[in-house]
Amino acid sequence: MGLFNLPAPLFNIVDAGMAGVLPAAARLAVWAAIGAIGTMLLYKMLSPQARIGEAKRRAKAARQRLNAFDGDFADAGPLIRDQFASAFRHVGLVVPGTMLAVLPLLCLLLWAETHYGQALPEPGQAPAITITPAEGFTGEWRAADEAPHVRVTRNGETIADIAMVAPVGVVTKQPWWHWLAANPLGYLPDDAAVEQIRIQLPERHYLSFGPDWMRGWLAIFIPVMFIVSLAIYRWAKIE
Repeated sequence: MGLFNLPAPLFNIVDAGMAGVLPAAARLAVWAAIGAIGTMLLYKMLSPQARIGEAKRRAKAARQRLNAFDGDFADAGPLIRDQFASAFRHVGLVVPGTMLAVLPLLCLLLWAETHYGQALPEPGQAPAITITPAEGFTGEWRAADEAPHVRVTRNGETIADIAMVAPVGVVTKQPWWHWLAANPLGYLPDDAAVEQIRIQLPERHYLSFGPDWMRGWLAIFIPVMFIVSLAIYRWAKIE
């Protein structure tokens, strides 16, 4: 399990509790609101709001002085330097708090992609399997009682046998960053003859209108998160 996957069991428990009273689309909206509220309030707690407010006022004043300047360009150097210095000072105060505040949101997004992004096929249906490299390899979807398996063979020899314990559509060799976000299906051995196995799992749709690419979980999550974030930004007077 990767670092960003650690809150996933808690997310599963909360989502299962909401599932008794809310449909999937409504739960997505709730998760988006939670992510927005948590991120904005955490940013306010972790960032020096007073210093950021002062930096914003100084940056605005520097822009106004530069805009009001009516002399030669050669004489505007101090004003230009002052504007850039004020802007960079503002950015320098905002970035650390922002980076820390978005970490829980990244955990939520990774969990939501696995939980709401795709689904395992219905019984009796087999998804397409693409193997890299493709020459000589055969991919097979095998149904089972506990979890279906993806089996890759070459000349009758089993190269990989993956239990589909989660609706994840790709399996690769272990990347260097797996400690941040691990694949719940595991990884191919480093000496495996194949580099990647891609399973064409069906996308989950939550809207009954629009093209397919606009009916997934992000079509609900992103707009709700944006609206709630803007409301919290104004309500909490966040700099």
